[in-house]
Amino acid sequence: MIVYYTGGTRFSYAHLIYVPIILAAYFYKIKGGVITAVTGGLFLGPFMPLNTDTMVSQGLENWSFRMSMLIIIGAFSGYLFSLLESQLEKVNQIAYYDPETGLPNKIKLKQAMETEIAAENDFYLIILSINNFIDIYKVIGFMNFSNYIKELLQYIKNFKNLKNKIYYINENKYGIILKKEENEELLIYLNKFVEYMDHAVKFNHLSIFNDISLGISNYPEQSQIADELLDQAFVALKKANSKKLQFWQYQQEDSNFKDNNIQILADINQSIINNDFEIYYQPKINLLNNNVETLEALIRWNHPQKGFMSPGKFIPIVEQSSLIEPLTEWVIKQVLSDIDQFNQNKEKENYSIAINISARNLQHPNFAESLIKNLELFKINPERLSLEITETDLILEIKENIKKLQRLKQKGIKIYLDDFGKGYSSLKYLKELPVDYLKIDRYFIKNIGEEKATENIINSIINMAHALDLKVVAEGVETKEQLDFLTGLNCDYAQGYYFARPDTKENIIKWLAEEEKYNFN
Repeated sequence: MIVYYTGGTRFSYAHLIYVPIILAAYFYKIKGGVITAVTGGLFLGPFMPLNTDTMVSQGLENWSFRMSMLIIIGAFSGYLFSLLESQLEKVNQIAYYDPETGLPNKIKLKQAMETEIAAENDFYLIILSINNFIDIYKVIGFMNFSNYIKELLQYIKNFKNLKNKIYYINENKYGIILKKEENEELLIYLNKFVEYMDHAVKFNHLSIFNDISLGISNYPEQSQIADELLDQAFVALKKANSKKLQFWQYQQEDSNFKDNNIQILADINQSIINNDFEIYYQPKINLLNNNVETLEALIRWNHPQKGFMSPGKFIPIVEQSSLIEPLTEWVIKQVLSDIDQFNQNKEKENYSIAINISARNLQHPNFAESLIKNLELFKINPERLSLEITETDLILEIKENIKKLQRLKQKGIKIYLDDFGKGYSSLKYLKELPVDYLKIDRYFIKNIGEEKATENIINSIINMAHALDLKVVAEGVETKEQLDFLTGLNCDYAQGYYFARPDTKENIIKWLAEEEKYNFN
């Protein structure tokens, strides 16, 4: 219309036809660009005179050439916009979706939360953690793991109202936005979901059980900011795991749980520098001759502000951080410097010391070499040192751990398998593990005289260990009844409050000097 009312196609206004062609190509790609080009070519060709004053029509060559050019421009523009849109979709997929599962990622989760917050829709944010995903990975293997996760996620989506509400956070954690108006009471919903997840997921003829835990935060009661809600849900998840519960809803006082952990880690770092830690020792008693042969080293923390702190308050926190390595290094050096003081009379005394090692220490590639170098540095016979490692820690990277322990054992270092019976995987690997001693978990010892089943388990552990040529240590012995029962089963060693509490090096050395006065039986 503009071209017609401004004089016809002989004027430059005819080039305005490129605008609708390119717009059509943008919105409808190649098809839209070509159709609009043909339409424009017809209107600017047979239906449009060269000059509206003379009404002289165009020649065939003139308008057919224009038609061809417009079609080329329309098709090319449509192709470029199609290509651009395809690339943008790929970028969007990479930026906002997990390539393995196809789920929207954490960025999309935050965007979805912000959308709900802007619309003032009340909702719960749930962080779902698959706690045993490493065990599952080892069972089904690398090639099958991503397929299993897809199968698991499909199983979760089949639970009511969850089809399009799951977001990927990392390989074992997923976010769920649960609108309050669409669901029943939260506690009822969570109990039903936990019961649903307790069922095995079928995969490649296997029935796989998933150990899950849930952390929940609440909009708008607890926060109206997406990042804060995420933070609160993760704090609730940690609280659920620490309490051995399957789910926990964030409460205001839980903020202290997170803040305390951060503060403890900061204080530990400074206390390593300031030498605020101390080693306590607890004797192990040979039940065949009532002699002490080994002492267990137990770390204590003289906190500059909070005073004396037991390891139960800080070790679980530090084990989850890189600080466990310098802290263990401090313990090792302190223990190696103490060994000679326990063995002042070399001809008579022959005490060794056992150190507890965490999974994170064992996973360090240079752990064995570093320990051997420290022994050489302090000129300590490796036979004077023992390591205590829990069975669950050993199962992680089992083959590599066996190699490391074999190297240490070849040097003369003794290995204790700590908390035996508390885990679930030991029997499979017990024959392969290069251990010298089994320590029966204190849970079983405290039930001696109260549960016949527990006593039968203790008897079975001792017989099995002896059949494998291993010595047995019972920890947590507190009564003569427990001691008599263990002695009757030919248990090799015992430690606990019945003999001596953990104490400072100086006090234990005094206790050892007087030990011959005691008849523990």
